[in-house]
Amino acid sequence: MGLLQRRCLFSRRIGGYYAWGETEEKSDYSWDTYKYWTDKDGDGYDDSNEYINIGSDISGTQYDVAHVKWGGSWRMPSLEEIQELNNRCTWQWTTVNGVNGYKVTGPNGNSIFLPAAGYRYGTELYHEGSVGYYWSSSLNEDSCDYACYLYFNSYSHDWYYWRSRFYGHAVRPVCN
Repeated sequence: MGLLQRRCLFSRRIGGYYAWGETEEKSDYSWDTYKYWTDKDGDGYDDSNEYINIGSDISGTQYDVAHVKWGGSWRMPSLEEIQELNNRCTWQWTTVNGVNGYKVTGPNGNSIFLPAAGYRYGTELYHEGSVGYYWSSSLNEDSCDYACYLYFNSYSHDWYYWRSRFYGHAVRPVCN
C-alpha cells in the first residue's frame, strides 16, 4: 500500500519553518542558533564530533516537530516515504488559493498539495512560491552534518541527502 493509500496528511497554507530536529520556529537559522550543534573547538566549522546525537531517524520522537506539535500518530515522513511519493506519484505544478506548488496524486487517485514554501537561511526567507524544501525524519547515513529532504521547483522534484540541518524547511506531517 502506498503513502497516499495508508497515510493522512495535515494541511496548512504554507506552514512553519524548522531546523532538523527542532520543534520551534525562530528568527535566525544558522549554525550559531542550531540547538544540536556546539562549536567545541571554536573554529566556526561544523565538525562531525560537534553534533549532539538525537538519532538517525527522528520520526515520532521528541525531536519530530509534527509529533510534538500535533500529537497522536502525526509524524515526519521517512526518507523511504518521500522516495515513494517522488517515484510512484504523478506531480502537477499548480496554484491553490494563490499559493504555487504541486498537486501530487497517488496510484489510487488520492492527492495532496505541497506548497512551494521556500526555505529560511539566516534571518531571510528564500524562494517562497517557486521552490519547496521539506524535511524527512532521516539523517544522512554518510554524514551527520546533513539530513534528507524533498526538493522541488516548477519543472522538477526529487529527494536529496545533502542539506545542512540548521536550514529552516517546511514539514509535511503524515499519520498512521
